Amino acid sequence: MLLLAAFGAFVFLAVSIPWATNYILNHATTPLVAQLEPTVGTVLLYTSSGAEPIAVTSARDDIPQGSQLVTTGDATQGVLGLTTGSNSTESIGTVHLYPGTTLTVERIQQPRFRTSKEPYSVRLGLSEGRLRIFTNSRDERALVVRVDLPHGYVVLSEGSYNFSVKDERTELSVSQGTAQLFHESGTALTLGPALRTWMDGIEPPSEPVSAERNLIQSGDFSQPLLENWEVYAEAPYVAAGTVEVGDQDGRRVAHFVRLGEDGIHTEVGMRQPIDQDVNGYDLLLFRVDVRLLRQTLRGAGEKSSEFPLRVEVAYTDIYGKDLTWGHGFYYRDPPTEWPVNGGEKIAPFTWYTYESPNLMELLRDTRPARINSVRVYASGWNYEAMISEIGLFVE
Repeated sequence: MLLLAAFGAFVFLAVSIPWATNYILNHATTPLVAQLEPTVGTVLLYTSSGAEPIAVTSARDDIPQGSQLVTTGDATQGVLGLTTGSNSTESIGTVHLYPGTTLTVERIQQPRFRTSKEPYSVRLGLSEGRLRIFTNSRDERALVVRVDLPHGYVVLSEGSYNFSVKDERTELSVSQGTAQLFHESGTALTLGPALRTWMDGIEPPSEPVSAERNLIQSGDFSQPLLENWEVYAEAPYVAAGTVEVGDQDGRRVAHFVRLGEDGIHTEVGMRQPIDQDVNGYDLLLFRVDVRLLRQTLRGAGEKSSEFPLRVEVAYTDIYGKDLTWGHGFYYRDPPTEWPVNGGEKIAPFTWYTYESPNLMELLRDTRPARINSVRVYASGWNYEAMISEIGLFVE
């Protein structure tokens, strides 16, 4: 019997030790911290339940699991960066917080050992407000994001998603990727690109409907740039600027840059023809994420026309007149004698989400009847800027 017992123990250990070792190597995890940048206003940070709020007015790279973020005020925005480590500058995803949002960072983890095939794991809780989530890791390891909602949860693949929780109703729209919704009743729904759904405490996710229609083709730059955009440069007798598409902060971006002889006007941009009748729509919004990195000409130049990044919509109004609406961005203050018109100052080096007013209301005296084209350009002396997720939405 003793020999049988010893042999049994030997077999048990011979099997269990390698199994346990393999399990640990593949499934053991370690927590990560996130980065927070308050792009507009002050974001409140609660590091634990019952903790006093910390007013965050500048970037932090130490947001731990269990933290809660709250954006108050009509203009407060923040960006939560998901990275692979405290010293990493490469995001595997980003979360944009809009005004009136309460978000809990429930879990951010990565496998403890590099040999593991398990994904990065992020779990967030949205109790109210609006979020925009990018989950493009651009890493050899996948990223799985779960978002807990008041009446269920959602699991996201790599892509781009918009959430809204208001008055006990949750809305979700998918720009890119696939979302799996699970209602507390047990009902499940898979939502694909360019679709929208909603749910509440009584009704499970509705049948998907078309999300806002984006008149701009490849606004997420998922296709080669020149398939949808015409790129141009103006730089007589000096080095011209460039526009290139690449990966940055877990997303696809268009990168405008000009580094050359200073003090000389140049311009680089891209245009896309739209040629779309919009008479039947009540809502027309321009939305874009902007990041300014360099600007040597202060403000928008002497004539308020040289922004390091500006967007324009060319349209024909209901009277048949061709007009242009535009909005620019800068971060260096102009001299007092150079007023800036048609633009706004934003913080450099951080992503800023701009959403226009309803242009049908803003331009009601010259209401757009047809959208002719869209232009995005950078101008001045030397400059560098990025954009992503550009859209001209109608509803």
